Amino acid sequence: MATHPHKPILNFRGVVLRTLAISVAATLAACSGQGMKEAVDEPGLRKQNQSEYRQLLEEAYQLSFTLDFDRLRKAYVQSSEYNPYGGVKLEGLPEAYSSVESADFDGCLRNVDRVLKYNYMSLEAHMIGVVCSGQAGEFEREDLHRYMVEGLMTSIENSGDGKSQESAFQTISTSELRGFVRLKGLQVLDQSIVYDKQGIYDKMQVRDPESGEEYPLFFNVSQQFAQGSEGE
Repeated sequence: MATHPHKPILNFRGVVLRTLAISVAATLAACSGQGMKEAVDEPGLRKQNQSEYRQLLEEAYQLSFTLDFDRLRKAYVQSSEYNPYGGVKLEGLPEAYSSVESADFDGCLRNVDRVLKYNYMSLEAHMIGVVCSGQAGEFEREDLHRYMVEGLMTSIENSGDGKSQESAFQTISTSELRGFVRLKGLQVLDQSIVYDKQGIYDKMQVRDPESGEEYPLFFNVSQQFAQGSEGE
């Protein structure tokens, strides 16, 4: 199988604005993350009583340079807060996409807040947040969203190369899968579910719009299916 080097994910605004233009569906706090902590960190809650996931989220709010995103994603899956859909079934995400399309960037951020209040691990919400906060001039908030996007994307990329079922990318939600493909600037031509003894996979036939090259990408979605995801 031919080698398909992955594109860097540095120019978020350009990449996301281009991909959202063809794929848009019909109060996160400032840099300190204070507002988000109010949603997930009840006053007086002792750290030792927190789940591992919530403890790691505290590091994420502080933009920790040492946060292990592989561990964060694993802890999220094992937590009671895990949402295998992580996407359109979350209130606010379709509206956030629509706000980008209408260039309502303040409204976009309000809708991103609605998503992250209940699922801070939504790659799509952070992806949109990078664009909208940048366009709205909220650059400290842009850094927060960019931090999450870079960490989540790197963790997914390090899990495999997507060229086969054996080396499939490991994704933990449909939001991760969709966000990953969009950030790569790829167009989805076809999608199917395939199985083997090791797991369940989402096979996507994609096209690179710059080169015109078409090829399959495999994502291991076993964890979503185990939690009742319908693979939306």
